[in-house]
Parts: sequence; C-alpha cells; structure tokens
Amino acid sequence: MPYTNDTFDDPSPDYNAAVSRSNTSTTGSSGYLSHYRSPSLDDFHARNDDLTNIRRLPRTHFNNSALSSKHERYEYAYVFLRVPHNFNLFVQPNHGTPTPGKYTISLSLKVDKMTRSVGEPIQLKLNVDPRRLHFIVFLYPGKASLPAASLYSYRVWLRVNDVDHRLFGQDDLWIAKDPDFASIADASIARMKRNQSSSQVYESTVGKARVQFIVRWLRVAEDLYDYTMEYDCSGVGAMLFEDFRLRVEGDPRTVTFHIYTVPMKSLPIGASHRLRVWMKTFCGTSDTASLNIPYNDSYIYQRIWKSDSLKIGGRLDFSSLSNKMIVGHSLGSPTTVTTATATSKKRGGQLNLPQDANDQVEIG
Repeated sequence: MPYTNDTFDDPSPDYNAAVSRSNTSTTGSSGYLSHYRSPSLDDFHARNDDLTNIRRLPRTHFNNSALSSKHERYEYAYVFLRVPHNFNLFVQPNHGTPTPGKYTISLSLKVDKMTRSVGEPIQLKLNVDPRRLHFIVFLYPGKASLPAASLYSYRVWLRVNDVDHRLFGQDDLWIAKDPDFASIADASIARMKRNQSSSQVYESTVGKARVQFIVRWLRVAEDLYDYTMEYDCSGVGAMLFEDFRLRVEGDPRTVTFHIYTVPMKSLPIGASHRLRVWMKTFCGTSDTASLNIPYNDSYIYQRIWKSDSLKIGGRLDFSSLSNKMIVGHSLGSPTTVTTATATSKKRGGQLNLPQDANDQVEIG
C-alpha cells in the first residue's frame, strides 16, 4: 500500500530491535541486504574465517613531498557480504609519522568509483601502533522506510587491549540498490535535461510551477570535486546545498542524481513540499552486468540531502487562508534608494550615509 502524505517522514531505527534482527537470519527482506545477517559481536570474538573476507590490513599512503618531510596515512578497508559498498577508515598522524601522539580518524563510504565522507572526522590520542588497529564495523536495517529497505544504522568501534571505544555511529544512512521510488505516493520526480562537462540540469513540476534543479561541480584536487545544488523557477532561485565533496575516479558525469518532491498539507494548497536528493552511481557488481541485454544496469542510490521547507507554488489561492485576511495593496513602482560613500576629512575613513527611515522596512 503506498505511503500517504500525512505520514511520510523519516523514521529513526530502533537500536535494540535492529540489533536483535541483525543477530538472526534475515527473512522476507526486499532490500539488497536480503538473506544477510550483519556480523554480531560474537562473530568478532570468535574471529572466524569470515573475518578474513571482511578485514584487510591497512595500506600506507605517502604524499609527493621529499622523504624528509613525508606524511603517512593508513587506510583500513571493510567490505560486507552481499552489500555492494565498502567502509574505509583513514588513520592519519597529525605529526606525519607513526609515533605516539594525536591522530585524525575519518570514515568514508565507497560505491564503485565514488567515495564520500560519512560523519565528521575525530581526534584521538594513540599510544599504540596505528598500523595494527582492530576496528569493529557493522550495520543493521532500521525501521520501515520509503523506499523500502533503504534505511540503515552503522557503528564503528575501535578495540585496543580488549577495550572497545565507539568512534562513529548514525541512524540515518539511506542507501539501497534500485529502490522502489514508485511506492512514494504523489512524488514528483525531476528529469535530467542536460548533462554537461561541469553541471547537470533537472526539471520538475512543484506545486504547479516548473522548477529547474542545477547541480554543479568544481574540481579541487585529483579526482576530488566540490558539488553544489540550486533551484531556479521563473527567474527566481536559491542555493540548496554547497560544499558537498565527492571523490570520483573517472568522468564525474557518471554520477547523477535522483531528485523528487512530495507535497505536504498546507494552506494555500500546494505551497509546501518535501525535497529529497539521492545520488545515483553504477553498481559494478550487478548480477546481470555480463548479460548483453538492454536496460540490465543496476544502480546504488544514496540519499545525501533533504528539506521539509520548500515553499513554492504556481498561482496559489491565498484567498483560501481566511475570510478575515487583510490584503496589502501596492503603491506603485519601487523607490530607488542610493547609498553614497564619502570620505571623512578628520579621520580619513568612510562614512555610510543612512537611508531614509521610512525605507528601512523588514519584510517577513
């Protein structure tokens, strides 16, 4: 049964119930974690053979500077059975070498040739070898969500001398393989119109208004791009998000976006909308990738941004608000006010001439 607009929301997962589910066999799930049991702590205690497929020793990374001023970074990679993405942990000494002191630890998620940061980096003081750390990484499904089987929680712990320290954990990791967006009632999906060398343009109808969503990216380092997204409607627009960093191996145009809006209850009708932005990347582990048939590609979708406060609509009926509403009437064309800048002879500074007090009106 499709989800109704009145109850459309982002549920938060039940930790205890989810852990209970993750420690038992998964049944009846339609997500890409179907029939997969997330590793429990007992699995990690036992150190069974499955862990050899999950955990790898870190790789040491060097920068391009001289050996006398080299800086090392250690990457720990974790994969999950039946899940087409990796978690990578980066351990970087603030002083550049693996000696006791302060370290920055960051977490990233990699899907195919795309990598993005997850959570905020943390600072730790380590007196142990950073090249021999043992992390416990697991995820588990959250509560019911739309699209189904797309909401997960993840946890990252560091075990040192039989003591566990929690480093990362969130309950809103939205990721799924080919999710069923059609199950979201009344969703208006934006269609890509242009995919250019440094931007993509999507068009949609939001509250009977034609809206363009423009995604732009700027290369800031090798394979590293800074993404922004804004909207434009009939000559008026605004920035939705910026400074979203992605590492893309290859052509950044291969990363596309799934953008849609869902109307909310509002007066006037059609004035308020939920906006969701999902990132779409190719799933290189598709079971049908080797078959030479059309439309056999599978994709991984990740939700990267949301808003419940998009206020826009075409020809809204404001008279429906109240029969007691008092409407303001325009006095004609706007008055142009020019602010001049003069130089003070005594102090050699600048004087800003004040505006007319009648023109200083705040519009809410």
